[in-house]
Amino acid sequence: MRLATVGLHGPLEMEERVVAAETDPESGLPCLIDVTSAGELWWQSRGCGDPGAWARATLPGELGRLLRGGELALEMARDAVAAALTHSPQATAPSGAPLRWPEELIERLPLLRAPMLRDFYCFERHVAAGAARRHEPIPAAWYRRPVYYKGNPATLLAPGAVVPWPAYSDRLDYELEFACVTFPAGQDLDLTAAGRAIAGYTVFADFSARDIQAEEMQARLGPAKSKDFASGLGPWLVTADEVADPSELTAAAYVNGQEVARGSMSESRWSFAEMVSYASGAEPLAAAEIIASGTVGGGSGQEAGRFLEPGDRVDLELVGYGTLSHTIGPRHQGGGRVVMKVQPDPI
Repeated sequence: MRLATVGLHGPLEMEERVVAAETDPESGLPCLIDVTSAGELWWQSRGCGDPGAWARATLPGELGRLLRGGELALEMARDAVAAALTHSPQATAPSGAPLRWPEELIERLPLLRAPMLRDFYCFERHVAAGAARRHEPIPAAWYRRPVYYKGNPATLLAPGAVVPWPAYSDRLDYELEFACVTFPAGQDLDLTAAGRAIAGYTVFADFSARDIQAEEMQARLGPAKSKDFASGLGPWLVTADEVADPSELTAAAYVNGQEVARGSMSESRWSFAEMVSYASGAEPLAAAEIIASGTVGGGSGQEAGRFLEPGDRVDLELVGYGTLSHTIGPRHQGGGRVVMKVQPDPI
């Protein structure tokens, strides 16, 4: 399945719904199935007295919450969506809620509400390019362990959203990355358990304030403000059962319609199972954690010598599964007027 969280404008507030991107078996046209409404059919077929209540509890309207149910929740969702596709486009759930939503009635929301964002550093060509700019060798530690930083999941953008340009930066950049999302999985996972902990895959847009990043990293800590203002994920979570071999995933980046980068997970030093296993060491993994791969070789404007400008359109495609699109907002209009201190005079 390909899943996303969308919003419906209600009389009082936005209502969240999880939708599955499917193809109508009769017309062959794409359609969006409401997973919770489809779940009502699933529970009704099992003789449940209140299928609406059970569907809301087991197949909730936000993707991160849905993943708390683990693989069993996704199995139920698959069966429910398949049942919904046997009904006409105008059919409704037992509660009267629509089974399908037209694109024009929904608003794309961030793919999910993630409790944690870990961004790894897995592609040697990208690592080597950064080391060369600093006139340094690749650190030996990079070859030994899959290092990562923790980003800010609260600033995850909805697909199609404008990227806010923070006031403290003059050099905005994109980075093309793969990502997986986890089930609740516990800690100290071996590679087999780590692989089972992966709910699905998608593409990740790591937006970067390069001038601030260079300064932050001089203090041997970070990145922080250079990354935490915005990132993108989506447009779909492609469930793991659809991806026979994650190492064969390919992604491409386009700026204003021109392809500027392309990479494969086969070029990553670390597999997603290895990243998940490492992340779980001595700490539990929760549902809906984001595990990003780090930038593919050549997958940033910095490597090409071309930073982003206001109005640029950045499209990141997970080849065969969908394209995540964002437009860069007005320069310095994204908040973040950070107070700095003047360096003291040397004694």
